[in-house]
Amino acid sequence: MTSLAWLMVPLAMIGVVRVCVVLVAADLYDLSLHRSRPLPYTPTVWVVIPAYNEELCVARAVQSVLDSDYGDVSVIVVDDGSVDGTVAALRHFGSRVHVVSQENTGKAAAINTGMHLVGDGLVMVLDADSTLSRTAISKMVAHFADPMVLAAAANVKIADQRGVLGWVQRLEYAVVHRLKQGYTVFNCEYVIGGVGSMFRTSIVRACGYFDTDTMTEDIDFSMKILSVRGNFDWRIIFAADAIAYTQAVPSLKGLLRQRFRWKFGRLQAFCKHRSLFFGKSCTRLLSWVHLPYTAAGEVLVLFEPVFIYVVVTATFQTGWFTGILLLCAVYTGVAVFTVVGDLTEPLRAKVPLLALAPLAYPLLMVIVFVDFVAVLRSLFTVLRGYRPVGRWEHVERTLTSVPG
Repeated sequence: MTSLAWLMVPLAMIGVVRVCVVLVAADLYDLSLHRSRPLPYTPTVWVVIPAYNEELCVARAVQSVLDSDYGDVSVIVVDDGSVDGTVAALRHFGSRVHVVSQENTGKAAAINTGMHLVGDGLVMVLDADSTLSRTAISKMVAHFADPMVLAAAANVKIADQRGVLGWVQRLEYAVVHRLKQGYTVFNCEYVIGGVGSMFRTSIVRACGYFDTDTMTEDIDFSMKILSVRGNFDWRIIFAADAIAYTQAVPSLKGLLRQRFRWKFGRLQAFCKHRSLFFGKSCTRLLSWVHLPYTAAGEVLVLFEPVFIYVVVTATFQTGWFTGILLLCAVYTGVAVFTVVGDLTEPLRAKVPLLALAPLAYPLLMVIVFVDFVAVLRSLFTVLRGYRPVGRWEHVERTLTSVPG
């Protein structure tokens, strides 16, 4: 027990130091948003929305794009063999939206169908259950005025959160995206998520479009860009001021299913693009530090129950509750600095999150549990020899409004 505890203490300290360094870098990122932008850059933007059985949400997603303050935008919806009223929900948009229907072949294939219809400029991929803020596209385009930027991830926020799970995801997204600002400063971002992600159409063609052999086509394609172009002369970034909204997963079962897809897909992408690890095509900070650390973190999640057992047992054996209090204090501090430092949130939205900050540790332990189950399931999936590929994975939909 003692030796195990001594092993976990330095690992925990490394994790805390890492988070603190990245949060400081996130503050530097905030300063960069206030710097003057380069000369006006107004390319044509295409928004590709892949959809499968999305009659409840797709019209809302399309409307949020049409309400954009950016002028030169075209919308392409690819209906991937839906058997509900997805296509019917789009009819009232008329010629403003290009709808393409095809046989059901998976999300990545649907994205590729849309990608083949775009011209030169920028292309955004938007999930059909998500929406954009009015300024999201124009804010995103401004980042591409830097010719080094090949792709950018939007700042995705949980909208209309309800219940404990909703607030857990709201807090998780806030912390994770704050850290992504720091990764951008260090030029070690490697994930351009599927909600509101934007790419130069030239890099999409150069990379041969999205692959269909992993469960997370967005992570796979992001790492594919790094494999093809590296990050010495080019960058993939996080655009904190480009806001997109998505719905919280309302049930624990749905959250477990979603996170299994994320975890297994990430592991697939790591294996597929393993040449990025300790390689020469990218900076050492990404290849030798960030990617290995992230991969190790996926494995260490399996030991989280052991860590909790050691902490709890040691606490009750010694009567020294300071350890647990320190853990709670660290998580509370991270939550507070994350919320206070977020320049994209109005004060009224920060107040409930700040009120939740003292409960950050137990709340985020819900995500740790979900991640543990997802990684464990991924391990069993590998041992069984099953190799899931790209397919549609829907969580429960609601009819609640989403800010646009």
